[in-house]
Amino acid sequence: MTDLNKIGLLTGAVALGMTLATTATGQDVTIRWALHPGAEADAVINYFAPLYEEETGIRVIGEILPPNQLRDQMSIEAIGGTGRWDLGYHSPGWFGTFAEHVVDLTPYIEEHGFDIDAYPPLIVDSHMRSDARPGEIIAVPTTPAAPMLIVRSDWFEHPEEQAAFQDAYGRALETPDTWSELREVAEFFTRDAGETLAGETLENDVYGWADALGAGAGITRSFIVVLYSTGVSGWDENFTPDIDNPIVIEAAEYFVDLAENTAPREAQNWGFLEGLEMFRDGRLATAVMWPQGVGTVEAEGGAATGNTGYSPLPMWEGNLAGYTQGTPFLGGGGVFVFDTPNSEEAFKFLKWMLQDNEIEWGKQSEQFSTAGHFASEELRNLRPYYPEFLPAYEQVLQSVFIRQGIPEYGSVMWNGTTEFITDVFSGDLTAEQAQTRWVNSMNDAFRRAGYIQ
Repeated sequence: MTDLNKIGLLTGAVALGMTLATTATGQDVTIRWALHPGAEADAVINYFAPLYEEETGIRVIGEILPPNQLRDQMSIEAIGGTGRWDLGYHSPGWFGTFAEHVVDLTPYIEEHGFDIDAYPPLIVDSHMRSDARPGEIIAVPTTPAAPMLIVRSDWFEHPEEQAAFQDAYGRALETPDTWSELREVAEFFTRDAGETLAGETLENDVYGWADALGAGAGITRSFIVVLYSTGVSGWDENFTPDIDNPIVIEAAEYFVDLAENTAPREAQNWGFLEGLEMFRDGRLATAVMWPQGVGTVEAEGGAATGNTGYSPLPMWEGNLAGYTQGTPFLGGGGVFVFDTPNSEEAFKFLKWMLQDNEIEWGKQSEQFSTAGHFASEELRNLRPYYPEFLPAYEQVLQSVFIRQGIPEYGSVMWNGTTEFITDVFSGDLTAEQAQTRWVNSMNDAFRRAGYIQ
């Protein structure tokens, strides 16, 4: 055998060994992810995980957990240091529980070229940063979401309805830009079976507005978008509450009036997206919609299909912050990378899925948050309603409220809102009484936490 052949065999053996070693390394790595149920979880499990394993040999196992158990189960495993999951669902406001158990993603972002600027600045501040770990990136976004207003555009454009509205309110019938305009529109379109709407006799009652009004998270999620639109933020940098402002009373009384007089009674059983079926079926003139519900609204064969207009939530006139459109809180999710031996491999998978396959992520998950998503001609043409929906949703994300990054956020703001609006809506307390209790409870919580004396 010549020296040249020996060299060739040796080179081939080394290359084969490197290939086998790479494959073996990939096969030895399993990334485990605690997921919130939804289209994005299905996209991970059914599409991206199998494709990534095929390309790299690295397995990704997604475990979908019940939403009401997800945070607690993740906390137990993280605090216990079990290493059960390498990735976990991140909802803004949760980070205080996980602050000591996730890695700083900044080095991985720099090494692997993850583009933070692909996301709107408010999403970066909400889903990627936390005051509990200053200067670090603590998560990346997957499904950031904020609600918007939808309207039956064909009813708004109907000549008979336009003339009747002009006569009744002295202005043109248009998608409302303010909450006071929304109240008028909702009142106008609330009609009984047997009346006429857009030239047709109604077989069922039609309501002017709806959002989830179910006890607990339903009514809280609905009212808090009105509350934040007033410019209230909860408290300032000195932990002084601003929920004692009279505008909070105005918002509560407005909300109760709107809900009692223009929304269906069934809404008091809705927790999140259930009411969108009523919109789809032609029984609602306007509604609040989170982006996860757009497929329901535009379902094939529905009365609203092709007849839905999209816009940001209305502006609260006289709001405290100078907002020019409704300013709801930014919810939805992201993903933590837990401090496990697989942390870098887990991040590499996220970068591959969310940025190397950015448009495919939008197609498979139907979740949109990056400049690339909103600029993509491929995504705009994916559904007939996306050319209307996507620009409006992009505008929504330009003005959202970010939940304060303290562990007590859930108790003082979310639960505080729940107790406040539930008691006002039920009539158990006046708005003034419920407000006083809320302010006192918030101050007590801040004292216990040591934020104030």
